[in-house]
Amino acid sequence: MTPLQSTILWIYAGIILIWPIRWIALKIILSRGEFLTPDSPRLDVADPPLVSAVIPAKDEELMLDACLSAVRDQDYPNLEILVVDDRSEDRTLEIARRHEAADYRVRVVQNESLPPGWTGKTYVLHKHAAMARGQWLWFLDADTKHEPPYLKVMLEYARANDAAMVSLLPELRCETFWEKVIQPLAGIVLMQSFPPRKVNDDSSKLAFANGQSILVTRKAYDAAGGHRAVRDRFVEDIGMAFKVKGLGLPIRLALTKGLVTCRMYASLGQLVRGWSRILFDAFDRKPWRLILKLLDPIVFCQSGHVILLVALGLTASGHGGPFSGWLLGLSLVHHALMYAVFRIIYDISVPGSRYVATFPLGNLVTDYILIRAIQMCVTGKVAWRGTSYDASLSNAQDDAEV
Repeated sequence: MTPLQSTILWIYAGIILIWPIRWIALKIILSRGEFLTPDSPRLDVADPPLVSAVIPAKDEELMLDACLSAVRDQDYPNLEILVVDDRSEDRTLEIARRHEAADYRVRVVQNESLPPGWTGKTYVLHKHAAMARGQWLWFLDADTKHEPPYLKVMLEYARANDAAMVSLLPELRCETFWEKVIQPLAGIVLMQSFPPRKVNDDSSKLAFANGQSILVTRKAYDAAGGHRAVRDRFVEDIGMAFKVKGLGLPIRLALTKGLVTCRMYASLGQLVRGWSRILFDAFDRKPWRLILKLLDPIVFCQSGHVILLVALGLTASGHGGPFSGWLLGLSLVHHALMYAVFRIIYDISVPGSRYVATFPLGNLVTDYILIRAIQMCVTGKVAWRGTSYDASLSNAQDDAEV
């Protein structure tokens, strides 16, 4: 073997070494993490506080019925439900009205406009949170499904931690091939930068909340400036978490099992557009941060795919000698270690997933998502849910989503 070949092998071995470290770190994190389940302690007080569920819904005819049914089925005795139809063009309003007619706790309102300087969701929540009367505000997405104990469990979790804001990481409902392949990997890109342990550390400045389901006290919400304070954000949940924690108020992020599920996107196009938007804003619209995120899979994942192909080619041609044998052996170890790590990641996001072996394909799509997010940073153009935005959000116009 030449000195160059030896150097290549040592460098590659160093790249591979990150994977057992990641496996150990994941195991430690999960062993110390707190999972909330339907059997977790529940709030049990004589005078339960009023909770106001606020559900923004834009073209959610496929999801809203199940979401509202689950909210109405909460075993919590003091709940009001506010559904905001945001310029929907499908049967969203009809479905919401049906639930309103069946349950006195449900109120349906409509939003017909989007003023300059706001993203759609932040304006809807800002405008209609003022109508909510609860001591706790429960902001949730229409694509979520909460089990009946959810409110009691989360309110007890907040009480036990003296938290002003609590949110969670739900299990993902993935029905199509692309959802099952991409969702766990896209999620881990985000969570690498917002580990729950640091989020839940009151001495750390890091903050995160998942807008799919957030509970925040009215007092903390108003003190933080409400959604007006994050009106230009596409991930208003993270922005709001920083505002609340910046006031010195505790926030908490929980892992869950069997308590909440969410189906974020139903197609490859929605996955790419949705996660590009999330990552663009979650990393403060700074291209260098996204470039660093892109380098991680290229260096530590895709290098293994390339080297495996090179090793197989050299071995098949009979020209590689001992170098090709070592290269092939290391690449097989690399893939085995990656599989072990991704097995954990897929199981957390989509319990029982059988798609772990597709992670090389998921890596490539995640690369493309990050590249699109970087492009958004450069152009300042974002299109989401029928509205196009410019970089400053000085204007927003209705447009068909492409």
